[in-house]
Amino acid sequence: MPLSFYLRDKNPDVVKAWEKFFGRQPNLDIAEGDVLELNVSAVVAPLNSFGIMGSGFARVLNEHCEGQLESRVRNLIQDNHAGELPVGMAEVLRSGVDKPGMVVISPTVRVPPDRAGASINAYLATRAALRALAAHLRKEKQEGKEGSLESVAMVGMGTGDGKMPPQVAAFQMYEAYCQIVLGREPNFATIEAATAHDLELKKTRF
Repeated sequence: MPLSFYLRDKNPDVVKAWEKFFGRQPNLDIAEGDVLELNVSAVVAPLNSFGIMGSGFARVLNEHCEGQLESRVRNLIQDNHAGELPVGMAEVLRSGVDKPGMVVISPTVRVPPDRAGASINAYLATRAALRALAAHLRKEKQEGKEGSLESVAMVGMGTGDGKMPPQVAAFQMYEAYCQIVLGREPNFATIEAATAHDLELKKTRF
């Protein structure tokens, strides 16, 4: 995927976990900081399935977009997904501001959980966001409109309202990145192999 990726989060534990798993990947930059200070084409927004942007990074992003993004997100979800965008699906839309020009909405939770629990939601949400970006790039190429999407920034997926441990979420994000960006898509021959992969994604690490 011909994009530059920026991983930014204000939580140092998230950043340390990214550094451990991602290492040094081409066209990928990892640092602690404010994702909205970057000059990028698109930002990935983790949120709930209903597009209610009242907390976490989603709230900050909506404020950055002059308070107009939430209504557009909720209208899109209502029109295209009968009011609920499941975890594992994502949509790309215009932000309504210059930078970032686009937002990728990708739920990490249906609704925020009361407490942390084992899930693969960071993997599903990251994978969905990356696939949505890839589809957008293909559409641009088909329509001869290449160039509007050159860089994308992401925060820790599922580490806010999703309450996922940073090291688990970071590994799941890396697995999704390997599949979609690096082309290492899985092809499980048996349900046992798929189950083993599921358990590996949920594993508590360091």
